[in-house]
Amino acid sequence: MRRIANEAAESIGRLLVVDDDLVQRTVIGKIGAKLGYDCVLAPSFEIAEAILRTESFDMMTLDLSLGERDGVELLRLVADRRLHGMSIAIISGCDGRIMNSTRRVAQGLGLFVAGSLTKPLDLDQLREVLRLRHQSPSIAGAGLTQFDVAPERISAGIAQGEFLVEFQPKVDLESGKVVGAEALARWDTPEFGVISPMTFIPIAEHHGLIPQLTECILTSAMSEGRKLVEAYPGFTIAVNVSGALLSDLALPERIEDILRREGVSPHSLIAEITETTAMADVDRAMDILVRLRIKNIGAAIDDFGTGYSSLSALAKLPFSELKIDQSFVKGCAADEDMMKIIDASVGLARAFNMKVVAEGVESAETLARIRRAGCDIGQGYLFAPSLRLARAESWVAQRNAFIDEGASLTGRKAHAPRLGSVA
Repeated sequence: MRRIANEAAESIGRLLVVDDDLVQRTVIGKIGAKLGYDCVLAPSFEIAEAILRTESFDMMTLDLSLGERDGVELLRLVADRRLHGMSIAIISGCDGRIMNSTRRVAQGLGLFVAGSLTKPLDLDQLREVLRLRHQSPSIAGAGLTQFDVAPERISAGIAQGEFLVEFQPKVDLESGKVVGAEALARWDTPEFGVISPMTFIPIAEHHGLIPQLTECILTSAMSEGRKLVEAYPGFTIAVNVSGALLSDLALPERIEDILRREGVSPHSLIAEITETTAMADVDRAMDILVRLRIKNIGAAIDDFGTGYSSLSALAKLPFSELKIDQSFVKGCAADEDMMKIIDASVGLARAFNMKVVAEGVESAETLARIRRAGCDIGQGYLFAPSLRLARAESWVAQRNAFIDEGASLTGRKAHAPRLGSVA
């Protein structure tokens, strides 16, 4: 282990350089020191492992080839030690597909990859990546607190009207207008605050509370969403349907009753069902989905590409909309393999006469890529997060009014209102 003195007036953090190449290790350390890092150089996997057991760092550069060991093993060690606050720059002479796959391994472990650098190193690119250490790591589930919620508390929450929905806008990529929204379930409790569906849905499914909870959420979505449906012709509200309900052959009639009670047209509802759920019992799922479609209720295959039966689900089940999972969309601007999956998904959707929705649109670069691929609708934080009804109404009205004023396509892309511009 060797330390290189920080050459800047003020430290911006600690950098660990893991590399068995003396020259490359030294160059990275010197550049890091000039940028303001306190640098520690580790020439082997074993030394890096020992350092990480006792010291913490803000950034690590990692060469994937470390003699008899490899960098992926060290990534696992970092994840096991829960060092998720450390940004990582991956370095390798391997081809692009291996680099992209390694990045996905790291992201799957909950680690933040600031960049991937190929050999020979581009020093300007290295400097740029090292400066990314100030970005927050993207950790799946960060900020979500898990509660040990009793099923009786969920039943009480349903009875007391504590469950509600937020609307995440869906934007038509050709016109720029908002054409729909996904209604996302939330539980607002006096003792815990707002609880994520990742917490209460599994408990409700395990204890047989999904029918009551779904009726509550669907009723709320249609009751509130009716204002958006009435204001904008063709506007649709998408609602997730739990896999626990796809064994209930009376589901289509129950949904139809809710729509009739709330005065909402069946054309305005899209039932979202994950492909793994749909394929668990194909015959029952087919029975339910066919009757939903006969009743003019839309059906979307959600999280497309994440299961093992994608092609079979498309061939057997009458979906009207395909939602490409955000795990493919978020990385497509920098990962050609992800882009190929999006291109293939769009082609399949076209073959089955389905609309294509891209979830997880978070950057202008991603938007440009999915638009070129032929996706119909985009959904994600680039446009807006999920919003309570009043804010959703304001945001949709402002964006659609802007489009209706006749702005050019270029103007829409550059200036169409996003959440930050809504009061």
